Amino acid sequence: MRPRPDFFIAGALKCGTTSLFTYLRAHPAVFMPANKEPNYFCGDLVAHWPDGALFRVGILAEYEALFSTAPPQALTGEASVFYLYSKLAIGQIMAHNVNAKIIVMLRNPIEAARSLHAYHWNNHLEDVRDFEQAWRLQEPRLGGRHLPPRWPYPQLLQYGAQYSYAPQVRRLLAQVPRKQCLFLLFEEFFADPSRQFARVLDFLGLPPDPARTAFPVVNQTVGVRSLRLDRLLRQPPPALLALRHAAQAFGFHPMRALRRLNRVAGERPPLRESFRAELEEYFSVDVAELEQLLGRRLWPSLQSAAPSVMRELN
Repeated sequence: MRPRPDFFIAGALKCGTTSLFTYLRAHPAVFMPANKEPNYFCGDLVAHWPDGALFRVGILAEYEALFSTAPPQALTGEASVFYLYSKLAIGQIMAHNVNAKIIVMLRNPIEAARSLHAYHWNNHLEDVRDFEQAWRLQEPRLGGRHLPPRWPYPQLLQYGAQYSYAPQVRRLLAQVPRKQCLFLLFEEFFADPSRQFARVLDFLGLPPDPARTAFPVVNQTVGVRSLRLDRLLRQPPPALLALRHAAQAFGFHPMRALRRLNRVAGERPPLRESFRAELEEYFSVDVAELEQLLGRRLWPSLQSAAPSVMRELN
């Protein structure tokens, strides 16, 4: 039997991977486990997390069982977006299947970091609502300070490191033949999803999916309609807690329902101009190296932030 899976969506977080996973999983010639994020190969990040903190399969037999119901001729794949960030995962993937194909989706790192922060906040994994303040807490958090009680994992609150793509892509290309890698940009993918999805199918050697006529965005980060209600639900008074317990006895979850009603898709508030300039400078050196690695231009606003660096690399 051939080793499985045949391909991996390896990263990065909040870069459109859930949408791509959804599109590929629906393809008639593809089998992907229902659970995104098995994270089997990134033990350096999740080995010490408690059960339930992140979906993870830690035993090879359990991992292989995820693919046990795949049709014999199906192309198999999985999506675990911590694989790119992990320092161990790619090497272990290639040891598992030397012919594995790796798909990586990247996004403007400023917008990706903001989206991840908003995702963490909405899911109670971040207790600092303001992105600029959370950004400045990265170093103290590495020292164990100011960690959210429900997500005390400092490596996964490093918004800068997670979106410094160049070291991650360099590590990937050192271990995987270039022909087995496909790099997609979030901005290009959702500007023309039909064409970009066709690129993915061609890379995987798959025929077109005749049923795929729409490309909805999946797992879009959302905001809240009312900040006051959001604060109330995060720190409910005793009376509301008593009401919740009484309602749950009848199978109703009022807090959960209120959270759903309070969520809304929308634009995040603009960054302070000086803070955005700081972020552009922070990421510009990394993006300049990434452009060299990938052999193409990327995000214009980050190119202009480090012209001297670009000259040195060229």
